[in-house]
Amino acid sequence: MKPARPPYILFFPMKAFLYSSLLALSIFAISCQPTDAEHPALAQSNMQEKPVAVAAKTTTPDYRAGKRNAEEMVAAGFKRYGIEKGIFTFRLYGAVTGYEVLYFDNWGWREGRYIRTTADVGAYKEKTNKVQYLNGERRYEYDPETKIAHFFDSPQIQASADKYNTQDMTIVNDEMIKRMGGVAVGKDKVKGVECEVWRIENIKTTLCMAYGITMREESFASGIPVSRVAISVKTDVEVPEDKMTVPDGAEEVDINARK
Repeated sequence: MKPARPPYILFFPMKAFLYSSLLALSIFAISCQPTDAEHPALAQSNMQEKPVAVAAKTTTPDYRAGKRNAEEMVAAGFKRYGIEKGIFTFRLYGAVTGYEVLYFDNWGWREGRYIRTTADVGAYKEKTNKVQYLNGERRYEYDPETKIAHFFDSPQIQASADKYNTQDMTIVNDEMIKRMGGVAVGKDKVKGVECEVWRIENIKTTLCMAYGITMREESFASGIPVSRVAISVKTDVEVPEDKMTVPDGAEEVDINARK
């Protein structure tokens, strides 16, 4: 079973393939989940999980389901990540090289993921510079050059919560990995953070997951090597507001609006 490509990712065919090899496995991103490449100095990981009250079962569906912002998702008992806030930096190797920087708060319901990469496979070469923003159930993909932010709202979040009988999206992520044939094969650490290692044999992919975040992923689909690993993890800092919000003056385009 191959993962469906998210409708908001406007990649060329080869690029879509390369990024599908990097499984940003979450019901929303779908992580790829994953970011403007800055090159911050590596910092010692200081991961400290904070408790959060998360309802064991979903409540009566909210009439705003699909339209809720980050604060409303938290108030409704939803949790996307297992930590409240953080700044994570990733490096990509193989057929796709570059960096991603992830900024988030509100247990992952507000996020800015900056991506700067280069794809190099044979005659195919392409550079990417984009930002993916999330505010509750609305996801944006922003092009800094055109200043256009394509967006869509996602009622699938509530549907997934109902399906798996939980508002904890880290549990939903694990269930999705299992449905793709993933098997938990042990534990490992990335930047001092303990991860659950999953192997998805049919697509030759290994994931190292912590708090609902893919800390390391390695793929060799169709003989093309692609890997991505966290090189810096910060959870004890204030996350800049402007890193998680669409810039003022951006043109917002609803990709699901009828023409």
